[in-house]
Amino acid sequence: PPDCNSGSIQIAPTATRPADPDLFSPPGPPPDGGDGAVYCPTPASAPTTPDEPPEQFVTAEVVNLSLDIVNQDLAAAAVGDDMLAVAWLSDGDIYLALSRGGNHFQARWVDQGESVSLAFSQINRLHLAYEQDGRILYRAADQGTHPADVEAEYVANGRRPQVVLNQYNYAQVLFEDEGAIYQAAHVLTGSWQVGYITEGSQVRLTGYGSDLDLGYIVAYRDAANLIQLANWQTTPYGFFPYWAPVAGFAVPPHESLTGPIGLDFLAVNEEEAWVYATWVTRRPFPEPPPPLYAQPVFAAVNPLYPHQIANPHLVYHGLNAARWYTFDQPFDAGLKQTISVPDPAGIITLSAWGVTETAVPGSVSLQIGLDPTGGDNAYGANVVWSAPAAPGTFTQFSLSAAAQGPAATVFLRGTLQTPALPGTAAWDEVTVHNGVLANGSFEGPFVEQDSVIIPESWTAWYQESGPGSSGGRDVYTVYAAWSDNGGSTWTGPEAVAANRGPSGGTTGAIRPDVYPIISTATEPPSVTFFYIYETGDPPPGSIFLRFGRPYQTRCTLGTVDCSDSPGAPLLPHNVARPSYRLQVARDPFRPDRAVMAWDALQADVTDKDLYATYLVLR
Repeated sequence: PPDCNSGSIQIAPTATRPADPDLFSPPGPPPDGGDGAVYCPTPASAPTTPDEPPEQFVTAEVVNLSLDIVNQDLAAAAVGDDMLAVAWLSDGDIYLALSRGGNHFQARWVDQGESVSLAFSQINRLHLAYEQDGRILYRAADQGTHPADVEAEYVANGRRPQVVLNQYNYAQVLFEDEGAIYQAAHVLTGSWQVGYITEGSQVRLTGYGSDLDLGYIVAYRDAANLIQLANWQTTPYGFFPYWAPVAGFAVPPHESLTGPIGLDFLAVNEEEAWVYATWVTRRPFPEPPPPLYAQPVFAAVNPLYPHQIANPHLVYHGLNAARWYTFDQPFDAGLKQTISVPDPAGIITLSAWGVTETAVPGSVSLQIGLDPTGGDNAYGANVVWSAPAAPGTFTQFSLSAAAQGPAATVFLRGTLQTPALPGTAAWDEVTVHNGVLANGSFEGPFVEQDSVIIPESWTAWYQESGPGSSGGRDVYTVYAAWSDNGGSTWTGPEAVAANRGPSGGTTGAIRPDVYPIISTATEPPSVTFFYIYETGDPPPGSIFLRFGRPYQTRCTLGTVDCSDSPGAPLLPHNVARPSYRLQVARDPFRPDRAVMAWDALQADVTDKDLYATYLVLR
């Protein structure tokens, strides 16, 4: 043993738990959480740092799991005690990468098959269920053993298995067969008790509240394509489980589910156990009436500011102004800013100088607007607009409205109704009486907002009817429902994220996989949703892939007080190539961590590699 008082660097021992001797009597962790070893205590004089609650998940080092030029399709991920496992499919073969206490993964071929599911027990027994030629197979490998070295057990005929462990660490495999869901309970090696559950498909389930004896939650689609949740409970001996449906949710009209339901479970105490269910829907955009508005290009009038002058005919005063323009697509767009009102009982007066530039005079019209209630929706009922005008030279626009509170919002608007025609709207020298406006001269810096460049202190807004005559952008919505009592009663569903940018426009897409992670470590407690968001849109006349990468949306636990849609990226563009699939698995031993695995296109823009990282609350 090292000398606890020495100043030299020592290798700290890693606690290693024994393997299960047999499935009939699986052991649990040591009652005191230790292994009998004596470790050097922390000196009493060691400096202490006050604990601060973490705020959001960040990523650790990114690891490429596959490093192979062939295609890999992400299948499953799981976290154990100091172990990680990620499985993928490649041309009908199952591969599994296993890490023991580090980020160095041992990747090996396991078997031929599909639809893989993984789960770790508390002592690092890895349970693997998968489909092969319409049969469900199962393997269990103790720590130090790769599932490739373990013989497979036949479970039952079926498809798309999902494995979870009961409170005794016995595997429970749920699977589908001819439109129905079945459960296979592991009795002992080579013996499974199979029972019918209900009609349905795309089953998902989440973990066991063993210390509270809460069973586990199952989510699935029923025959009517509705979302159903049920609590699959067991008797004290686990041999006579019973099925207890607890909730059902209809998909909103004109929307459809795009994938399975994501689930997370966290027991806080005997009275409080949170369960979250989440899913993604797609609503096809209806054929919009003309004109088909699109996002214009926002830019500074003088990109050479402050050293030189460019486009002086679009600058009314000073050296710069704001503009938005298009070459061939109609637009209805502008800038907005919410301001404070010194005299809430007075009159607010807004004025601005505007000019248009187009090949057909009169085709671009300008307006200024004022919402005295402080609302920031340009299409809201409280917005007062000036009469539209199409000046070919700088013209002053003015309007007044009675203040209705301590805040108001000003709007600058430019509209082009004619397709296949270039047009520009430009504004300068905006002033407000009885209002505190920032950067009304546009002499401040121009900054990036989403995919546009706008003057500092302002926000862009625009109407998007859809690119081209083929239709508009589909709306993808992340819904969540939750329970604080282990699944007995539910709240929701509520929308928590969507593919809408900060300006309110619909853009990009959200992939079907979505995972909630509940945390009581944040202040206040929160739930974070992880998904692939495909930002932006293909160029006109192109079907080029949107750039998808992992995003997160964080909400206060039990509410819809959430971060702005569509959330925040977890990885920069230069780290994450375009992605389709995502897997997130909670760390059962460290509630502030999870492992995230995703795929990413290789250089041929066809095949995919797999990557993984830890998500850590910071």
